Amino acid sequence: MPIPAHVGSWPAVSIKTPLSVRPGGAAARGRRAMALRFEALHPEGICPGWSIVVQGETSSSSSMFEINLLSDPGDQIALHFNPRFSSSRIVCNSFLNSHWGQEEVNNTFPFKAKEPFQVEIYSDQDYFHIFINENKVLQYKHRQKNLSSITKLQILNDIDISSVEITKRGL
Repeated sequence: MPIPAHVGSWPAVSIKTPLSVRPGGAAARGRRAMALRFEALHPEGICPGWSIVVQGETSSSSSMFEINLLSDPGDQIALHFNPRFSSSRIVCNSFLNSHWGQEEVNNTFPFKAKEPFQVEIYSDQDYFHIFINENKVLQYKHRQKNLSSITKLQILNDIDISSVEITKRGL
């Protein structure tokens, strides 16, 4: 049974496993600061076999938002999922050993400003499988080899979150 959480003015979050949740604030990485909308920590790791479902909506002036899966040590980014409204494309990448990898660009762009959406990220042993509104739009090969070190979920920038659900789905 999900455990609803409500912190401050942030939306309810459906959590199916104990997590540390920190909404709000700012996150800094590299050359700019970003608006942190949601952060959850799961010390046992959230990959592989876990599913993350984010439901939300963007504003009419949205330029982009990010869903990042981070690993210890040092907040390396195993998956950077970044829909960019200005170019109508989705960019995925990893930030490992203080360097960004080669961007993988997907021109399938089902997002529309001010329309609700659902993003599901499911991880198996080899890939992150990404579904938008229940349609698979891409898969991203794991670049971070130690999958159990992926312990943090961050959601940044131009997104109003209605719910986040993290569940063990199995392989």
